[in-house]
Amino acid sequence: MSNYELAIERKQEVITKYGGGKNLSRLLKISHPAVSKWEVIPQLRAFQIASFGDYTVDYIRPDLNF
Repeated sequence: MSNYELAIERKQEVITKYGGGKNLSRLLKISHPAVSKWEVIPQLRAFQIASFGDYTVDYIRPDLNF
């Protein structure tokens, strides 16, 4: 499995952790449809979610190289 495929799988885990796309969109102050369109969590959003303290950016997006 590639790191990108892993990022796709982890997207659902992260969204579920925060109570679904609607709740996560509220936390991020973006629209629910925006979250629904993600194939993977965008890089900027990965940093924002990591700031909540439950996940690291590396975990959310293992396909990004820092």
